[in-house]
Amino acid sequence: MSETSLATVPGRLQSSQVCAHRGASGHYPENTQVAFDAAAALGAGWIETDVQQLADGELVIFHDETLGRTARGEGDIREMTWPEVAVLDVGSWKRSEFAGERPIRPNALMAWQAAAPDRPTIIWEIKCDDGYPTAAQRIAGALAAEIEAHPGHRCVVSSFNREALTAIRPLLPTTPMALIVEALPTDAVSFCREQGLEGLHLDGHQLDANSAQRILSAGLALRCYTINSETEAMRLLEMGVEVIMTDFPERFLTALDP
Repeated sequence: MSETSLATVPGRLQSSQVCAHRGASGHYPENTQVAFDAAAALGAGWIETDVQQLADGELVIFHDETLGRTARGEGDIREMTWPEVAVLDVGSWKRSEFAGERPIRPNALMAWQAAAPDRPTIIWEIKCDDGYPTAAQRIAGALAAEIEAHPGHRCVVSSFNREALTAIRPLLPTTPMALIVEALPTDAVSFCREQGLEGLHLDGHQLDANSAQRILSAGLALRCYTINSETEAMRLLEMGVEVIMTDFPERFLTALDP
């Protein structure tokens, strides 16, 4: 089957249309190296992952603000240091076979991507509370420095936090960036234009044809999260969505059986 015909088969997409959300997180512990390795092996063209800043200024790939779901313990991860976070078990919660999986830092994932030319493009989501501009500037500066230290790094920088995007945009003038929203706010397209962002990432379940048309007419890339249904993915692609973020990339790719 030719690459151009993949997208015509129900439920089967091209690699460039599929983003593994926090890695292949349906079957592997999210935001771990094993989940990213699985996504690459499945043929996903993209992976999406989360970046937070710790108390010592280090960056870590971790979704939740607090421990308790994917790592045992209590408290705000942003109040911890890297030596404290580095020893957390972030695999056992998924299944016992993943016991001992540890958090990783963005620089490790950037190096992993650089080690093989066919590894996925990375969508970085900056996690930062609204209303704290100093914190937004700090994490923006730290992530920009990491990306600059890895020439040729293939990525998109994204966030719900507009302060973080405003802070990082001038630091990485050529890096694609996107605003994340749920349903489309009235000012989202104008914000992207004003800040020089190239895309919008929306909750696919809340996307309608009118919103899709507004985004596409503005020349913005349209990517949607978190879609695990083939039917829903096809609905979105018909509206012009270019990338489907999913916990189960194997459901949409032909590289391996689902």
